[in-house]
Amino acid sequence: MKSISRDKILESNQKVHSLLVKSGDYQQSPHFKEENQTKVRSILKKLAGSLPSTIRMVDFGCGTGFIINLSKDLFDEVHGVDITPEMMALIDTSSNNVILTESTAEQTPYPNEYFEFATAYSFMDHLEDLENFLVEVYRVLQKGGVFYSDLNPNREFIQTMSQLEANEEATSPLMQREIKAALHNGEHYAQEYGIDPETLECAEPIKTVEKGFLAKDITRVAKKVGFSDCRIELDWYVDQGTIIHQHSIQAAEEIDSYLRSILPMSAHLFKYIRIVLTK
Repeated sequence: MKSISRDKILESNQKVHSLLVKSGDYQQSPHFKEENQTKVRSILKKLAGSLPSTIRMVDFGCGTGFIINLSKDLFDEVHGVDITPEMMALIDTSSNNVILTESTAEQTPYPNEYFEFATAYSFMDHLEDLENFLVEVYRVLQKGGVFYSDLNPNREFIQTMSQLEANEEATSPLMQREIKAALHNGEHYAQEYGIDPETLECAEPIKTVEKGFLAKDITRVAKKVGFSDCRIELDWYVDQGTIIHQHSIQAAEEIDSYLRSILPMSAHLFKYIRIVLTK
């Protein structure tokens, strides 16, 4: 597939995510594991603490409320935006400061400069175009406002998986698993949920067509849109979760620290990209 229409992307996302919610499997996604929630909560607290005020935030592609649940005590108002009602129906709004809006991420109903903080978690690879989305993020943020995005697929990692598969060099179960997740997730969804692979691929066009994000491209687009500062960090090296559970958090952190010390040589070992932009 060389290109996918916007309508097809939206339709595929609604189909895939409504089915995952109905099956009950979405809440079992790896990013809901305790160690990741602890990490993301720490990041949210740090970023919120750097703001002059914490009145309103918005989570684009809020899904079932992963970010909302971790941040609703940090802001007076927490807004969530998504196109799949079945997902938003699972969000806990009992705190009375959570406001949900069914809308595309590129065209929201909010006024200019309405939010101090914005987020997008495990979402940007579902977009048709990164720049169009960042233009909307920039519009709704106040001057000095911050945008945090995480769990964005790293193109350098995906390209490495492609090379290993093409050269038939990945023989271990671990590498076979990583190749399948990076390159053939559609086949998994077809087997587990009866969703044809093309539908899943259409729901994740930046991952499937563009093979993820490059840090330099994100920086270039962010600067073009007008953001004054762009901080990029790689995250979650291969099998980090296993190191945490079978060894220790300390062991995992030591490996992480070493891999970061030899960047950019080790960039292809990290699966995701974290982004923090300041308007």
